[in-house]
Amino acid sequence: MRSWIEGGFKDTKRGGWGWHQTKMVDPARAERLWLAIAVATLWAVSVGGEVDANLPVSSFEALPQTHVARRTATQRSRPRMLSCFARGIITIVGRLIRGDGLVVGRFVPEPWPTRPSVPKKKNTKSKAHVAQEAA
Repeated sequence: MRSWIEGGFKDTKRGGWGWHQTKMVDPARAERLWLAIAVATLWAVSVGGEVDANLPVSSFEALPQTHVARRTATQRSRPRMLSCFARGIITIVGRLIRGDGLVVGRFVPEPWPTRPSVPKKKNTKSKAHVAQEAA
């Protein structure tokens, strides 16, 4: 959870919108800018998340058996190299430069997590302890 928060600060400050460079002192102006930043961040993350979800999982299977990647590969999944925010900004700017128009991202809600069942306690009493209680 903390890494998500730190990533959000980075996107809001130096890595994305440059909030730290505004030096605003008027609360009303800062409030409006924060609203614009929130909406723009939501847009960028939604576009980047949709692009990230449509990326191919891997082309590992297409490699020949003797390829070096097969010898050095592990079974772990690769970490995301670009955040959804950065991927969204790149996609939006790229489409605007190409003249493709604005792209609209979308969020696909995930189901709420179910409440985990409480595991039953195992009987940890020793046979001697049970015999003592019975007596």
